[in-house]
Amino acid sequence: MQNQHENLDRSVMTRIVICLVILLLAVGGFVGLKSMKKSPEKVVRTERPLKVQVITAEAVDNQIFLTGYGELMPIREVHLSAEVSGRITELHPRLRSGEVIEQGELLFRIDDTDYRTEFDYNRERLEVIEQDLALAQSELKRVKGLFENNQVGSAAGVEQAKKTVNTNADRLIQVRQAITRAKINLERCRVTAPFDGRVVSVDVEAGQYVTPGRVILVVADDSILEVEVPIYGKDAVEWLKFAPEKRSASVNWFGDVQEVPVRLSWTELPSQHHTGYLHGIAGFSPETRSVRAIVRLPAGSAENSTTTPLVAGMFVTVSIPGELLSDVIRLPRTAVSYENTVYLAKDGRLVTTPVEVIRVQGDDAFVRSGVKPKDLVITTRLINPLEGSKLRIENSKGGE
Repeated sequence: MQNQHENLDRSVMTRIVICLVILLLAVGGFVGLKSMKKSPEKVVRTERPLKVQVITAEAVDNQIFLTGYGELMPIREVHLSAEVSGRITELHPRLRSGEVIEQGELLFRIDDTDYRTEFDYNRERLEVIEQDLALAQSELKRVKGLFENNQVGSAAGVEQAKKTVNTNADRLIQVRQAITRAKINLERCRVTAPFDGRVVSVDVEAGQYVTPGRVILVVADDSILEVEVPIYGKDAVEWLKFAPEKRSASVNWFGDVQEVPVRLSWTELPSQHHTGYLHGIAGFSPETRSVRAIVRLPAGSAENSTTTPLVAGMFVTVSIPGELLSDVIRLPRTAVSYENTVYLAKDGRLVTTPVEVIRVQGDDAFVRSGVKPKDLVITTRLINPLEGSKLRIENSKGGE
C-alpha cells in the first residue's frame, strides 16, 4: 500500500517537471524570436500641398454692359391700298419686292376717267348756278324795294324771292362740295411713295380692277431700324443710364433714357459691328420680368465700308453700356463658387471667404466685400478642399 502511494507521488512530480520544462522552452523560444525581430523603420509623415494658380486681386473701375438679342425691324411699314375704285393703268417700272423707290415717285395710277368727267361736269354746273344765284339776288332786291318803297307787290312775293335765293345758294354749296370730292378722287387716282422706302410686297398687276381698302403693296422705311431688346428688370433699373430729368409725377412709367451709343452685330457675323443708340423703353413683360429697351440703328452705321450691312429681319446681338462700377475687384467667374465664396492663399494655406457679387459679366465676376486688393485669389477649380490645406503656388499674376 505504501509502495502504491510512492509511485503516485513520483508520477505527479514527473508531470509537473515536464510541464515546467515545456513552459521554460516556450519562454526561451519567445525571447529568442523576439531578439531576432528587427524594429520597423520610422516613417516621417509630410503634408502634401495642393498645386494651385492664383491672381493678385486689384481694385478696378469697370463699365457695365447689358447684352440682349432681338430682330431688327424698319422704323415704319406702310400698307398702301386704293382709296378709289378703278382699273390700274400704270405701275412703277421697278415695283417689285426688294426695290428701293424714292419719296414722291409714282407707285401706281388708277383710271381717272369717271372722276375727271364728274369734276368737269360739276365745274360747268358751278358757273350756271352762280349765274342763277346772281339773278335771284337781283330779283330779291328789286321785289323787296318795290314792296317797301312803292307798296307794289306783296310780302308773299318777297318771301318767294328769298326762297329762290336760298335754294340757289344751297345748290351752289352742293356743287362746290361735289367739285371738291371729285378733285380729291382725282388726286387719289395717283399714288406716290410716302418716303424713301423698300418695297416689301406687291399684290397688283397692270389692268387689274381695285377697290378701296384692299392692300396693294407694303413699303418699309429702312432709313432707321429698330430692335426691342429684353433686359431683366432689376438689371435695367440698376444699370441703364436714365436722364436726370424726371417725368411728370402723374405718369407711372420709366424716365427718359440717355441716348448712349450701342453696339450691334449680326449673330452670324459677330466680328462685324455697327453703332446705334438707345432710344427708350417700349414696355414691361410680367411673364419674364423684363423691360423691352428700344435701340435704333440709323443708316450708315457700319464701322467701315467693308462691313456687311444690317437689314430688317436679321437677329442681332445688342450691347448697351450702363453705369460705371467703381472700386470693385474683378475675378474670373470660375474663381467664385455657387455659394458666392472664393478661396484665398494666405501664408501658404487655403482660406475660404464669402464675397458680395455685384455683377457677373461674360467670364468676369465683380465683387466688393470679402476680397481686398493684393489678396491672392485661387483660380484653380477645387472640389471640396479642406480648410487650411497647405498650398503650392505655381504662378502669381496680377488681376486682369
